[in-house]
Amino acid sequence: MALSEREQRLLDEMERGFYQSEADVMQTVSASRRRVNYRSLVLGILVVIVGVGVLIGGVAAQQLWLGLIGFAVMLGGVMLMFSRGSAPSVEAELSGEPDREGGSQAGGSARESLSERMERRWDERMGGDR
Repeated sequence: MALSEREQRLLDEMERGFYQSEADVMQTVSASRRRVNYRSLVLGILVVIVGVGVLIGGVAAQQLWLGLIGFAVMLGGVMLMFSRGSAPSVEAELSGEPDREGGSQAGGSARESLSERMERRWDERMGGDR
């Protein structure tokens, strides 16, 4: 069943809107994605533990200033745990390192981003239907 000219224009407009919104979503997802910095996390936990020890020591010795220092150290440890650290560079992202699941990506080339994989799958689907 053929589409009328109006329906065809509407369908083309919807498709353009879809591609634009998909590009916006992918930019938002890639900008908000962040990796866990385990070094900062572990170091922050250790600093919090030391801060708790100093706080308890201050309470046991009935020294207000020592308790406040312990609290400040704990606060610093929490800030360290949630710090971003350095973001991975684009070169590290595209270096072609093996995937975390083991082995390399399909094709053996550099790692594909999510948008590239989705685009490749879309192209495969569209090519298979024709």
